[in-house]
Order: sequence, then C-alpha cells, then structure tokens
Amino acid sequence: MKTNKYRLETVLELRRRGKEEAARQVGVRLQMLQAAEEELARRQQRLRECFERQHRAQQAMNEQLARGLAARSILAHQNFLNDLRQLEAGLRAEVDQQIKTVARAEKDLETARDRLIEAARELKSIETHKENWKTAERTTRNRREQKISDEIGAILHGRRKGS
Repeated sequence: MKTNKYRLETVLELRRRGKEEAARQVGVRLQMLQAAEEELARRQQRLRECFERQHRAQQAMNEQLARGLAARSILAHQNFLNDLRQLEAGLRAEVDQQIKTVARAEKDLETARDRLIEAARELKSIETHKENWKTAERTTRNRREQKISDEIGAILHGRRKGS
C-alpha cells in the first residue's frame, strides 16, 4: 500500500538547517568572545607592565635625587615619566575599548544562544507534528487494512454459507 509523503518535509528541512546555522553562529560568537577576552588580557598585561616601568623609574629618580642629581638629569627623568604617563593613558583607553568589545561579544553570544534555543524549539515543534502525522497515518492505514480484511472475511463466509 502506498504511504503518503509528509507535506511539511520542506519546512522540517528548513528548520533543521536553521538550527544548524544557529549552532554554527554560537560557535563563531564563542570564538569571537574568547579572542576578545584574550586581547583584553594582553592589553591589561601591557598596562601593568607600564605601571611597573613607571614605578621603577620613579624609584630610580628618587634614589638619584637623594644622592644629589643634576638638574638636567631631573628634567630627563621627568620627561621620561611624563612619556610613561602618556603611554599609560593610551593603554588605559585601549583597555577600556577592549572591555566594551568583550561586552559586545558577550551580548552577541547571548543573542546567538537565544536564536539557537528558538531554532531548536521550532524544529522540535515540526518534528512533533511529523510524529503525530505518522501516528495518524499508521492508524488510518491499519483501519483500512482491517476493513479490507473484514470485507474479505465476510465475502468468504458468505461463499461458504452459500455452497
């Protein structure tokens, strides 16, 4: 007996592809977040190193001042410390920018996860519909087969009675 084809098979396939794409996007967004966090860690490390350089330079200047440093050397130290402070300000701005990038990547990842959840929900819905359709088709087929069997039985019974 011929079985009917599920009429929403195309929709089911589209939902499967949608879920796969949503899962792929979650993976991509997760990689982007990890890369952003790694870059943030690198920038924070550079900022810490700048602080340490400033601290060491300040200590060296203080030690030399205690020993009676020449005015020209004091000026050179001050210029060096000012350069380090400017570098620190630039690094601090880079860290702040990267923090925003990480926050944006976290938001994008959360959005991608929400889309994956929705795609999985839609796929589950159509899969449930298909299973219910299969059950209904099976029940209808079984009833038809039973009806045919009953009719054959009635015909055979009628022939036996008639002979």
